[in-house]
Amino acid sequence: MISEKIQNWDGTQSWTPDAIHYPEDEGQIAGLIRQAGAEQKRIKAIGAALSWSDIIDMPQAAIRFNRMDKVLEVDRDNLRIRVQAGAGLQHVNEVLAQNGLAFDNFGSIILQTAGGYIGTGTHGTGARTPILSSYIEKIRLVDGLGKIHELDAAHEPELFSAARVNLGCLGVVSEITFRCREAFDLEERLELVDFDTALANLDGYLNDNDYCKLWWLAYTDKLQVYTFNRTQRTRGGFGFTGFLDKTGLSGHLFTGLMKVGRSLPSVIPFLNNTVQKVHFHPRRRVDRSDQVIKVSSSIPIHQEAEYAIPIARAAQAIDDMRKIVLKADYRVNFPLEVRFVASDDIPMSPAGGRDSCYIGAYVGSLKWAPLYFADFEVLMQDYEGRPHWGKSFTRSHTELRKLYPAYDAFDRLRRTFDPQGLFRNSFVDRVFPTNIG
Repeated sequence: MISEKIQNWDGTQSWTPDAIHYPEDEGQIAGLIRQAGAEQKRIKAIGAALSWSDIIDMPQAAIRFNRMDKVLEVDRDNLRIRVQAGAGLQHVNEVLAQNGLAFDNFGSIILQTAGGYIGTGTHGTGARTPILSSYIEKIRLVDGLGKIHELDAAHEPELFSAARVNLGCLGVVSEITFRCREAFDLEERLELVDFDTALANLDGYLNDNDYCKLWWLAYTDKLQVYTFNRTQRTRGGFGFTGFLDKTGLSGHLFTGLMKVGRSLPSVIPFLNNTVQKVHFHPRRRVDRSDQVIKVSSSIPIHQEAEYAIPIARAAQAIDDMRKIVLKADYRVNFPLEVRFVASDDIPMSPAGGRDSCYIGAYVGSLKWAPLYFADFEVLMQDYEGRPHWGKSFTRSHTELRKLYPAYDAFDRLRRTFDPQGLFRNSFVDRVFPTNIG
């Protein structure tokens, strides 16, 4: 048991809990929870702290998974992998590749732990592919009374379904079994398309490709259209820009340009147009699927807000985002990212019950982020937007209750399996106030 300062990834939030625990197994987790209950203290399990929201707020005690970070089993025949909650996604992907396997979908950042990843409902892109949490087959979870549950669709199915995006408040996840697939390669193509033309052709990009995402560098007149398709072509085609991405140099270069833009906001439109012409020219490459899906290993520090909206309204919402940025007083110095996922049946998943478009408003400035995100959230209200749980948002519990049909059922489960409120923190207090129900 130790105590130290913990910061989130972008350094905008920090905590110094009374104690930080590093359990080695479920039994120790259960003991820590029972002890917290006896002492009437709140306890919080966290992974890599790669969150912009206060979902990882640690009021009194924290559990970290540095000693529970292993891949426990790879079932090649049945296409499954069993991991501890602290296993890093980057490591899991490598183990899968070594065994001729891969995930169907995951996010472009791979610094998270498996437990944190599913806790926030983190996603990738692919209009016909749901989020990674949809591929969970089993979860081991320690509840607020220290009881260990082994969950799947046949055993405690309601708790299992909810635990796939658990928001850190149903219990402490210790192990996860994911369904995976045979390894595959992807061909990535980048096109620069006139903004309005790209939006007019959006349905085609989504229907004609296995995966698709859009980037927009503010103040440019084109959308970067990325399409990814399974292929058996020879790997290669990276070129100089691919070299920069693979080595992380592109991230360092972009970080430098962001610093210039923060000092001289008036040059940001020029910088964005220059970066697009020099770095984001049309190209194609083929590589292992996880190497294509992830972005550069060196990601500039920035702030993020992201919302999921019905996919049918994507084109209009993207156009509205452009209008907001172009008329604003602040400057946006980071790409707008747009991704797409298929619907799922997870109660608190932002893509629950509807095919979804995720719009990410990102900016590398603590000064401009509040202004940008405030405008963004007002717009997302008009589109029935649901926030990404691990990113900045200010939606009230009243609004969230309307957006999630299973809100009350999830809250009932939360109260049942955490009757003492041990897993409550500032995030839970605002998303599930104690006076609801």
